[in-house]
Amino acid sequence: MRVYEEMGRLIQERWVKYNHDEEAFPELAARVLREMAPYKGFDPMAPIEWLFSTRDFPRQLTARSDFGQPPITVFSDHRLVIDLYYWLDGTTEIHQHGFSGAFQVVKGGSIHGQYRWNERHRVNGRMAFGDLSLESLNELKEGDVQQILPGNRYIHSLFHLERPSVTCVVRTLHTPNAGVQYSYKKPFLAIDSTYEDVQTNRILQSLTFLRDSPHAVRKRLLSELIERSDIHTCYLLFKRLLEIYKEETALEEFWEVAIRRHGALAEQLLPVFQERIRQSMLVSRRAQVKTEEHRYFLALLLNIDDAESLLGLVRQRYPHEDPREKVMRWVEELSKPTEGVGSGDTLGIPLDETALIIFRALLHGHSEAGVMGRLKEVYGADETEREAASIAEMVSALRASPVFRPLFAR
Repeated sequence: MRVYEEMGRLIQERWVKYNHDEEAFPELAARVLREMAPYKGFDPMAPIEWLFSTRDFPRQLTARSDFGQPPITVFSDHRLVIDLYYWLDGTTEIHQHGFSGAFQVVKGGSIHGQYRWNERHRVNGRMAFGDLSLESLNELKEGDVQQILPGNRYIHSLFHLERPSVTCVVRTLHTPNAGVQYSYKKPFLAIDSTYEDVQTNRILQSLTFLRDSPHAVRKRLLSELIERSDIHTCYLLFKRLLEIYKEETALEEFWEVAIRRHGALAEQLLPVFQERIRQSMLVSRRAQVKTEEHRYFLALLLNIDDAESLLGLVRQRYPHEDPREKVMRWVEELSKPTEGVGSGDTLGIPLDETALIIFRALLHGHSEAGVMGRLKEVYGADETEREAASIAEMVSALRASPVFRPLFAR
């Protein structure tokens, strides 16, 4: 663990020459990470062994954190910290930072997305509506370094490909001009996820108790709460309901109340929660996926919104293979029965031989008529015509699938 102590002391020595200017810190931290190269010879078990045995434990950023599996502060003083973040099946939300710094991948690798935010309507200092767009997507490997700029100059997310993936983060405690540390929810929302209100928190905690109460009582209490609350509380309520019930149907009976109270702002929350459900589905599936290629495919489905961009990234990573055939092979592999998965396949969508033929035709851009033509080649005209209604239903289901939406979006 000596390397982190030496790294911290070197940064202290150099940063004081910049009068502890936060604007200078990202470049300085990135340079020290490259020089010290903590990824070389990194053993994921060494910090864990140290954690269990050390009597000289540095001051941690927080006693409780869901960012990292686990997060470990390995150096700290009153101006900066060095953290190690372990990731198994977790993934980071799209977020910006209230601090400055840099990070290096010391184990594994990740898909790294960077985003741009265009604010359209500021609700208050904790919440805003706007447009979130993906600017770039690239793969980070061991040794790669990224600077962390404060505020909305650096909005990013990480989807970790290997188990474990570990990053070493060198950061300030806080950068005063960074503003609110927003998390972003596709496609329209920026939210301060660090804000807490004691009464609202207790209400949200009580929803677990209300789950077993009579439906009429629960509906009355929640409807009255929405009627008298702001849009931020409405969002938090819907978020908690989704966490408890896991299905969009838990929100349906309250949308009318929310729209009556908050109008267009509540209407913009609907696609936010639809996307949240889609992302949760993909992230939960990742826990069942062990191979790097399959995790890469799930990362693309999670982050990319159109087929052209997705196939372009596949072509870039596998330049000697046809990207559509590569995707098709992944889909076939992930559709096979998997032990321990209730749905019978890793993707959660049953795809038999006919469904895979339809999938391939759609992936190659065929219309419904083109799909019918391909099926006639395989099964004959008479049988295909008899099944025309079910074929049309399958075509619609695949195009509407939340999982495969990026591949078939038109």
